[in-house]
Amino acid sequence: DHISFHSNVKKCIHATSARSNVKGADSEMFQTVVVCGPPELKQTLWPDHCIQGSFGAEFHKDLKTFPNEVRVNKGMKTTVDSYSGFWDNGDTSHTPLYNMLLNNGVTDVVVCGIATDFCVGFTALDAARHGFRTVVVNEAIRGVMPDTSAGMVARCKAAGVEFVSSASIPDLVKEKDVSGAVDRIFK
Repeated sequence: DHISFHSNVKKCIHATSARSNVKGADSEMFQTVVVCGPPELKQTLWPDHCIQGSFGAEFHKDLKTFPNEVRVNKGMKTTVDSYSGFWDNGDTSHTPLYNMLLNNGVTDVVVCGIATDFCVGFTALDAARHGFRTVVVNEAIRGVMPDTSAGMVARCKAAGVEFVSSASIPDLVKEKDVSGAVDRIFK
């Protein structure tokens, strides 16, 4: 029943604010509406995706995972979308990611995934905003649309986020002794 899903907004005539140019019942996929909230926010309407417990929320079969890894869920509040791994789009609620990183002495955040123009970009912006050295891996990202991806990359670079090739990651890690922080996180 997440507000970001077009199928849900279309069913719920009260989901969109009176200030929205497009009403839920008349909305189309990828349009932007103003949702009621609180807080009242602009929301892009997406196809249903990454639904907890579904195939679309699974990690790719080739992704190496660890038994003691830490997973941070986002998008848990149905009334507001959460592009960032740190905050929802209204900055009204946060995930435990910031405190976990801080409490474990992490200073650098490496971001990859989809979509450059939304989840990757907003996670990188929030990591930089919170004072972490933030790196995005070029070969490990993909955007929804070229123009919005380019705009997000420019925003991130202006905020101090570095975009690097995957080949440079070992050198970045060698610049710092990160082994202790990594060991603490994966206990």
